[in-house]
Amino acid sequence: MPTPKYREAQLRLRSYISEKGLAAGDQLPAEADLAASFGISRLSLREAIKGLETVGVLKTRHGGGTYVEPFSFSPILENLPYAIELQSRDLRNLLEVRAALEEGLIGRASEWIRRRDLEALRELAVSMETATPERIAELDRQFHLRLYEPLDNPLVDQMIELFWEIFHRMQEQTVTSAPSGAELARLHLNIVDALADESDVVQAMSRHFDDIRVRLDHEA
Repeated sequence: MPTPKYREAQLRLRSYISEKGLAAGDQLPAEADLAASFGISRLSLREAIKGLETVGVLKTRHGGGTYVEPFSFSPILENLPYAIELQSRDLRNLLEVRAALEEGLIGRASEWIRRRDLEALRELAVSMETATPERIAELDRQFHLRLYEPLDNPLVDQMIELFWEIFHRMQEQTVTSAPSGAELARLHLNIVDALADESDVVQAMSRHFDDIRVRLDHEA
């Protein structure tokens, strides 16, 4: 089966960006010029551009041309279906990936942690104790993002947020019981205390994920 024109145009566009060394923020040539260069119709080119916009490669500004977008995991989140057929094992597998990521990075993050980071983390953890379930989820997301902020690595930030968001969505669909705000506050404060005392922060993080594992096993 021949490759659809729009798909061929997407491949040509990706190759063009790579060959020309275009970076985030760089503008592509005019639509008519690109279509003529690729030997395709402007309609096929437009379909290709729309497809690459969906996955975050390009961005068209109304009346202002088409530009290369910075790398981001956001399109993955935006295109995740909200009604996924899941089993508890899927959530457990995702938890293991998320735990490996965070436990693997926490030691390095602890080397760069600052007093203001500790204060912000402690405030987020304490706030969980009396927050509503909806607010607790947001506090938890902020806590895990702030935890790795000292690494000053945008890719790490995006990966932490990606796995947090996917896990949170899956957990909402498969887990019926949830820890209390007080329990969550305690688990997160243990992490902050380990950072402040320069003790075994990896173990504190591991205990946090162990608590989630126990709850998932209970649901199975």
